[in-house]
Amino acid sequence: MTRVARANTVIVGSGPGGATVARELARSGDDVIILEKGGYHRWPVGSVLAYATMYDIKKSKDGVLVRRGITAGGSTMLYSGNAYDPPSFLKEELGIDLAAEVAETKKELSIQPVPESFYRGYRGTMRMVGAASELGFRMRPQERFIDPELCDPACDRCLFGCSRGAKWTAREYLADAVEAGARLFVRHNVVKVLSSGGSAEGVLARDRYGQKRIMANRVILAAGGIGTPIILKKSGIADAGGHFFTDPMSVMAGTMKDGAGTYHEMTYTFADESMAGEFVVGTAGAVNAFMAQIAALHLAYLPNGMRMKRLAGMFVKLCDEPSGSIDEDGTMHKRLTDADERRMAEGVDRARRIMIRAGVVPGTISVAKGIGGHPGGTAAIGRIVGSDLQTAIRNCYVCDNSVMPRSGGIPPVLTLIALGKKAARSVFAA
Repeated sequence: MTRVARANTVIVGSGPGGATVARELARSGDDVIILEKGGYHRWPVGSVLAYATMYDIKKSKDGVLVRRGITAGGSTMLYSGNAYDPPSFLKEELGIDLAAEVAETKKELSIQPVPESFYRGYRGTMRMVGAASELGFRMRPQERFIDPELCDPACDRCLFGCSRGAKWTAREYLADAVEAGARLFVRHNVVKVLSSGGSAEGVLARDRYGQKRIMANRVILAAGGIGTPIILKKSGIADAGGHFFTDPMSVMAGTMKDGAGTYHEMTYTFADESMAGEFVVGTAGAVNAFMAQIAALHLAYLPNGMRMKRLAGMFVKLCDEPSGSIDEDGTMHKRLTDADERRMAEGVDRARRIMIRAGVVPGTISVAKGIGGHPGGTAAIGRIVGSDLQTAIRNCYVCDNSVMPRSGGIPPVLTLIALGKKAARSVFAA
């Protein structure tokens, strides 16, 4: 027998978009249910076991890897904590001005670069920064969702989850939402949006006990660039899933000829943004650079794990074309276009030159290519949703990275928090 629960608003997904909307609506007095596909993982947080529990790592038919978090808090549990302002095209082309919400969030969460005292002793990272400068590039400290009072600057486990509570995650907003009266149900896999007469009336989900209907006057999908289009397709919106981008990275690792690498140094502390909109080049800690090689099945690189203290890492994050698609069964079709390949090659060449100038042995450099971390575009504004984020199903909305019409080439967390706040206070306001 199908069980039934009821609310005024059901939110599918608990990442930055979903958690922000849930917090705003619950605090305004709305009756909210939040459904999360993953569990509320605790023990793997901060451990490499996060890869086996909280990560969902898939490969497209064309070989591009995509990593996302399936857990309460979504991919914020596994991101580096970097904060970037929204891409300019949101305001210039779509008229979506998030400046006020971004300023509010930066103040609320104390978003800023980590203190200089953190990285002054990063010998490998500072060699990379110095080498970049010698080559005419400028690598600047990155703004972070990190509380330096709680952070261990030698930890570099942001991508495994933060066991110290130093990195902001969407779980903080989820806790605020629950405190305000929202109900959070984990391990609930939403199958489709239920509708009648062209209007949403809830969702059909599955948990360990079987099917469950969550009836609601409003449905807000925030299941991410992969999860949301699958739900939309199963709900009758066949055009969802196209224009898929992933912000793919090439993560590079190599061995220093002499001296220390980037072991126990924080990943993504510095980046060269001079080519933003095409690619960004930045520093990576040795452990994360090594793990990327293993995730890319560069198994011949395994022995380098014994020389971790001499390993150094860098990354190239690409602003890729929205050339992929996702099928209803979740199959991903995504390859790098010729233009993507050219831009990635340019970025990798720049990073390689920096690494060699810093003292990395050229023959030891390994490149884990095409690791995507920000899937989006699959329910884009102007294609699947309107500027009010509503789909063709009335009272069914989307608030996650899938609404972005194209890649900004940057981490989207700050953008999604700001978008969630703006939508909750205007479009979703009671």
